[in-house]
Amino acid sequence: MTPDRRLVGSVVAVAVLLLTLAVGFVSSAALRSFETELRPELEREATVVGSIGAQAVQRALDLGVPFAGLSGLDEYLAGLLSTREGLAYLLLTDSSGRVVAAAGGAPAEFVGLPAGTAVPSRGALMRVQGGSYDAAQPLLEEGQVAGWLHVGIARARLDTALDDMRWDVLIVLLVVLLATAEFLRFILSRLVAAPIDMVLRLQSRLAGGDWTARAPGEIGGEAGRVARHFNVLVRRTNDRWDRLCWLAAESGAGRRAAAVLDGVRDRLRFGAAAVREGLGGGAASARLPLFLFVFAEQLSTSFNPIFAMELAGGQAGMLGAALPLVTFVAAVALLTPWGGQMVSRHGPRRALLMGMVPAGIGHVGAALAPDLVTLSAARAICGVGYAIVTIACQVQLAREASAGRLARSLGGFTAAVMTGAVCGTAIGAVLADRLGFRLTFIASAVLVLGIAALAWRCMPAGGQEEEKRAGLWQAARASFAEPHFVMLVLLAAIPAKVLLGGFIFFLAPLELRELGLSQAAIGRNVMLYGLCMLPAIMLGAWIADRSGRGGSIIVVAGLLNGAGLLAPLWLPAETALPLAVIATGFAQGLAAAPMLAMIPTLSLRPGAPSSAAMMSFLRLAERLGSVVGPPAAAALLAAGGGQQAMLVLGVVSGAMALAYALALLAGRTRREAFA
Repeated sequence: MTPDRRLVGSVVAVAVLLLTLAVGFVSSAALRSFETELRPELEREATVVGSIGAQAVQRALDLGVPFAGLSGLDEYLAGLLSTREGLAYLLLTDSSGRVVAAAGGAPAEFVGLPAGTAVPSRGALMRVQGGSYDAAQPLLEEGQVAGWLHVGIARARLDTALDDMRWDVLIVLLVVLLATAEFLRFILSRLVAAPIDMVLRLQSRLAGGDWTARAPGEIGGEAGRVARHFNVLVRRTNDRWDRLCWLAAESGAGRRAAAVLDGVRDRLRFGAAAVREGLGGGAASARLPLFLFVFAEQLSTSFNPIFAMELAGGQAGMLGAALPLVTFVAAVALLTPWGGQMVSRHGPRRALLMGMVPAGIGHVGAALAPDLVTLSAARAICGVGYAIVTIACQVQLAREASAGRLARSLGGFTAAVMTGAVCGTAIGAVLADRLGFRLTFIASAVLVLGIAALAWRCMPAGGQEEEKRAGLWQAARASFAEPHFVMLVLLAAIPAKVLLGGFIFFLAPLELRELGLSQAAIGRNVMLYGLCMLPAIMLGAWIADRSGRGGSIIVVAGLLNGAGLLAPLWLPAETALPLAVIATGFAQGLAAAPMLAMIPTLSLRPGAPSSAAMMSFLRLAERLGSVVGPPAAAALLAAGGGQQAMLVLGVVSGAMALAYALALLAGRTRREAFA
């Protein structure tokens, strides 16, 4: 790791650690305060219910009915319990604490009040009995305690509210940490890493004898001072060289001096026509715009089906709810190859700026949509922008990758998409709740405009691949004529997305619901996929760069995914399902960067199209796998149940991984035979 990358990583790690500690402390204090405020409300509710129930019994005692002669108490308590939600039990005990009537389920730990217990001056006597708050109302007969009416409210209500708050705080903390890491990485890359890289490149050129290089003069800070010193040194050296040449021409030994100078000129380069060393964009020049763009797109994820149902008047059913999503995914899938052509023709920066136009128009159109058809068309326009922008950022990350870091740089693409999706979905739900659906779409459009300005300012211009410009069909034929690319698509990319769409987004939620989990718990279990995928992306990229065995990593990931889906064979469902989600997330992340890193290498082979075109066809294949996955899982579910569907998907994953391993081995054997 170079010093600048080590500096960036250290600063980001320290900032995230301090932010985690600060937010964790504030969140813990907020949760304690919430519990302190909520408990009196529950106690007050129990007191009110107890006073209402005790009034009828107390009236009978005041009329002369002896406590031991009270009748119909069980029916009375059952009727009172049925009228109030959230009550755990109602118990009537005598003065010694013996239960004489009951309704509901009292906890096993319940103990009645002993004889001689003092009557509270007002309200009820509050206790905690097992998992319930217990409010005891006294019943008086001739001025003495004849019994107690106990009202129990389960702590489960408070615990559920606290659990929901804890998860909300955790999600917000995760969003803040991910967003902070992305912005810090971008700022440090622009202000620290890029200037240091530029200075190191200048130093290398000067050490190699190139005295025509110049540093950009607009850099600020310490790097700018170093760059200006470089420029002064280069200018003075060139001036002295010119003076030396003039003196040699004027001297009497001109021929011998010219021979000496020619020898120096063969080893060193001088010249007034300076070659300016650019500052460079770095991977962050594409990663932050990509993160923000996916963030803007995902703001509407949590409410798109609901908004569609509202516009359809509730008459279109599930088809109406799914139509905007279908048009968006179809536009992304079909236009991704065309986006690759745009990147090849215009370069990543211009293509990205062009892709922002339909994205912004689509968000505005969705905000103003009067009906379901208009909303679906607007989402399709957003899909056009998404197809172009994601390919542009992917190609830019590949071009900015330094030697030996291609997989890690391209792993940043998947990481940025995942973090943007997690952050955007969480914040979008909050914005929709506060601002409404239409204003949230407007917020996405405004954010897209800001991203375009950021990309125009930070991404390097140019970079189109003139030598590999070709039509769409020619690029497709050239891509699928490459055997390794075909193996990658058919045996790795498509199966991985079939498993992702079929298990994570379809089968897992249904099976978790069958276990009796709440919607919030289902969401948290599914979210394990993304949380496990993020570190796995970086791990897979690091291993691929260090070992150069991206294909082997893809095979291991496929086998791991298959093993996770086979977990129901030896584990109970409540353990096997979360484990399968974790294994799928880790396996998908492990293979993501090595899969993308193969494309730039394949594009260098004779007759292959540009890396932008090959990446676009890889993305198209992945989209097709995502579309096929849910229907395939649904068919398996209908045919044999959830566990059988998981087992079939696991066997398919393992079989495809083994087939890819055999294909890699056969290709390696063929190359060795011709070597």
